[in-house]
Amino acid sequence: MPDLRRARPLNTRLAVTALIAVLAFTAAAAVEASTAVAGVWMRVSCVNPDQSPAPSDGWAGASAGGISLGSTNNVNCSPTAPMYAALSMTSPAASGASEYLAYTPPAGSTLIGGSLYVGLAADGYGYRAAATAAMFTPAHQYDASNVFLQCVAILAACQNGLPEYVGVVELPHDRGGNLYLGAGCTGQAAGTYCSAGGARGVWSSVAVSYANLLLSSSSLPTATAFAGSLLTAGAHGTSNLTFTAADPSGPGVYRATVSVDGSVVYSATPNTNTGKCAPVGTDPGSGALMWDWQQPCPVSQAVSIPVDTTGLRDGEHEVKVVLQTAAGNTSTVLTQTIITNNRTTIVGKLTSDKAAGPAAPEPTYVIVLDAPTQKLVRGVHSAWARSGLTLSGTLRNSSGVPAPGVTVKLLAQNGGEGAPGVLATTISDASGHWTLTAPRGPSRALTITYGSGAKGAVTIAQTVTPAVTLSVQPLAHGRLRFTGRLRVKPLGSPLPLVTVQVRKHGHWQGVGPAVRVRSSGAYKLTYNGGRDIIGYRFAFRTLAPATRLFTAGTSPIRKTVAR
Repeated sequence: MPDLRRARPLNTRLAVTALIAVLAFTAAAAVEASTAVAGVWMRVSCVNPDQSPAPSDGWAGASAGGISLGSTNNVNCSPTAPMYAALSMTSPAASGASEYLAYTPPAGSTLIGGSLYVGLAADGYGYRAAATAAMFTPAHQYDASNVFLQCVAILAACQNGLPEYVGVVELPHDRGGNLYLGAGCTGQAAGTYCSAGGARGVWSSVAVSYANLLLSSSSLPTATAFAGSLLTAGAHGTSNLTFTAADPSGPGVYRATVSVDGSVVYSATPNTNTGKCAPVGTDPGSGALMWDWQQPCPVSQAVSIPVDTTGLRDGEHEVKVVLQTAAGNTSTVLTQTIITNNRTTIVGKLTSDKAAGPAAPEPTYVIVLDAPTQKLVRGVHSAWARSGLTLSGTLRNSSGVPAPGVTVKLLAQNGGEGAPGVLATTISDASGHWTLTAPRGPSRALTITYGSGAKGAVTIAQTVTPAVTLSVQPLAHGRLRFTGRLRVKPLGSPLPLVTVQVRKHGHWQGVGPAVRVRSSGAYKLTYNGGRDIIGYRFAFRTLAPATRLFTAGTSPIRKTVAR
């Protein structure tokens, strides 16, 4: 039994972070396929698909029972800091004690699946008591119908023969309820304690690096109070269509689509809800849009849509309005016949179609970038993990009026060479606002174009520093094995070289030859230093020289003793 009198004061955050240091490194692991069902949406926590921070909206931390001194929980998280809950080793933890994290789906939606990257550890124990680290759904009850993964000190190994687990966990399908992760102490009788064992300053702990939680919603969008000049006889020019859109018990109305005679004349997000009503990705398994917030889009909103009728022949036309929620549910909320009258003669007695003539000139637009995007125009330098960018702004016509329904594209020219490719496309909303997301990438020129002729353009020069990892394994007889990965995509052709370096006399010097990375970015080098280096401590790093696709990058320094 360890001497508890020697126990060091607990820094719980550092202890938990040490346990799952691998979490932040692998937060970009792909989510396995989810079952595709109608009316689904995904809540993202801690890390977005582009590695930008995501909020922990919907999560809460709590404690129960006789927790030990210093025990804690924290639902604040980021790409480099997980949310966690832990029972501290500062004092014994009573049977029934628990620190836990809880996710509650928003009203009107049901938890049906998803995945999390977690760290679980349960190394403490006592007389007739053992520490536990468990995941529960649908209820926070320690029984077989709710616990779907657990680590128990001495009794239940989770991974590698240890009562610890680090990795992706898939949620059981269609259980509903809430999701819980608890660090606890469970005894066979009252009055028992977890008071021995433990590791990294805690009896037990749970942590979440990211969570992608699949929700279902059966709520259908509705619309009321249709009005506007488009619905009056003799609609002409640019006519308005107004109504109130609602999704009273779902994640909100995400998109409105208006078509005339089957041709779409408007399709956009009518209200971006201060940026919350913008999906951060699409789940590859279920096809569900991924969102950062519990209520991403407004429950109810007033909508005003301009429709240009000048390209229509005079007479009757069918107008149809379809609404889509953030969960993908759609409703056709209006099908109505309208009558247009764009006569070209003042004294004509009969309604006639517009006379054929030269094509109207391409409209002139003025782009106003949002402040965060405007700062990027001067150029931006990003680490690979944070090279994904969100760009936004507003389009106005030459009269300064917001320009809805205009196509806005984001082009990328990797390394400043070759033909640019389309990264993203969107349509300006009713207020002329648009948002585009650039996924992670290499050094590149990003160009925002707008209008059907794509005549306007704003270019942003982005330089990217790759992430480089290094692991050093001392082998016998003075041999050292270096492994790691160069993280940036694309790597380019030919594949780049990396050099392992050692710190000597205040300078970095190469160890062995340069190594060309594999297509995955992985590299390996085995170096034979001979018996002369045995017993000496060395500091190593890996250097990735600059290419047209990235600036020079170095790994963290790793120290080891040759043997």
